[in-house]
Amino acid sequence: MRDQVPPTGPAERRLSTKETAELLGVKPETVYAYVSRGQLGSRREPGGRGSTFDAAEVEALARRNRRESSAPAGSGAELSVRTRLTLIEGDRYYFRGVDATELAARHSFEEVAEWLWTGRLRPGAAFTAPEESVAVARRAVEALPEHASPTDRLRVAVIAAAAADPLRFDLSEDAVLGTARVLI
Repeated sequence: MRDQVPPTGPAERRLSTKETAELLGVKPETVYAYVSRGQLGSRREPGGRGSTFDAAEVEALARRNRRESSAPAGSGAELSVRTRLTLIEGDRYYFRGVDATELAARHSFEEVAEWLWTGRLRPGAAFTAPEESVAVARRAVEALPEHASPTDRLRVAVIAAAAADPLRFDLSEDAVLGTARVLI
């Protein structure tokens, strides 16, 4: 996400979230999904509430969306989705330009995750969680009713582990990567 990036070059026309959603024909929540997937940049204006969007970028996304949705079903037109990290083209997935099947065949899950997060391949990468975090998470999950769903169990385990993490408010890159490794 390119939030709070100062403008460069000539003044660009900015759109509100509401205007962007209307132009794209989607809900405001979908606009933020586009931002999180890297398909649309946003910026907070000083003193303003909410995000604004570059009108030219929004119009380009709207044109792309119209082209993709105009192909009749079963026409053989292939869907292509591109983000900063991912390309989905036909039935192939690429991460950072490398075929996902090739990644899975040559590297462990942890090595691929590390590479996606940092751009650096760490051969032999292995993720572990501190015993205290695991113990806290287990106790919390054991307190749930027997019929609790796996999703509920995961949610409770993550919340309990987070409460025991002294670095939970540290948003530095190293701390966030460490938390991601522990969660996996």
